Amino acid sequence: MNKILTRGGVEFLAVLFGITISLWVEDWRQDRDIQDKILEDYINIRDEIETDIKNIDRIIALVDNQSDLLKTLIKYSNQELKFDEQRILTGIQEVTAPTFFGSLTAYKASVSSGRLNFSTEQNISNEISLLYEHFYKRLDTNSEIFDQRLQILKKDYFIDFYSLIHGKNVFNQNTRSLFLSERMENAMYWILDYVENFYANRLSDTRLQMVKTKNSIDKHLKK
Repeated sequence: MNKILTRGGVEFLAVLFGITISLWVEDWRQDRDIQDKILEDYINIRDEIETDIKNIDRIIALVDNQSDLLKTLIKYSNQELKFDEQRILTGIQEVTAPTFFGSLTAYKASVSSGRLNFSTEQNISNEISLLYEHFYKRLDTNSEIFDQRLQILKKDYFIDFYSLIHGKNVFNQNTRSLFLSERMENAMYWILDYVENFYANRLSDTRLQMVKTKNSIDKHLKK
C-alpha cells in the first residue's frame, strides 16, 4: 500500500512538474514575443522621430525667417526704413505661422497595444513617453496659439492691405497712416515676442528631447 502511495505521489509530482515547466516555457515564449514586438515598436518610433527631426529643423528655419520678416516690417512701420510700398505689401503677404505637429502613428500603436508598459527597458519607454506626452503636447498647444495670433494679426490689422496686395488699390493717406501707426507696430511686436520668447524655445526644447530619445533607442538597438 505504501509503495502504491509512493508511486502515485511520484507520478503526481512528475505530472505537476511537467505542467509547471510547460507553463513556464509558454510564459517565457509569450514574454519573448512581447519583447520582440516592443523592439519593432522602438524601431518604428525611432524612424518616425528621425523624420520629425528633419521636419522640425525645417520649421525652425522657417520660424527664424518669419522673425526676420516681422522685424523688417516693424522697421518700415516705425520708419526706421524708408517707406517702400512693394516690399511692405510683399512682406505682409509672406507673414505666416510655420508650425510643427509631430508624427504619432508608431507611438500610438505601441501604447494602444499596451506593449510599451511591458518593456524590460523602462528608461527608454519613459523617454519616449516624455517626448510624446509632454514635449509634443506642449508644442502642439504653442503651435495652436501661434496660429491663433497670426489669424488675429491678419484679420484685425492686415485686412486693410489685401486689396493693395492684389493690385486693386494703391496706398493712400489712410492706408499709409494705418501701417505707420503705433497700433500696427505693437501688433507685429505681439507676434514677434511670442515667436522669439516662446515658440522658438519650445521648438528647440522639443528637438533636444527628440535627439535624446532617438539616441537612447539607437543605443539599445545596438546591444
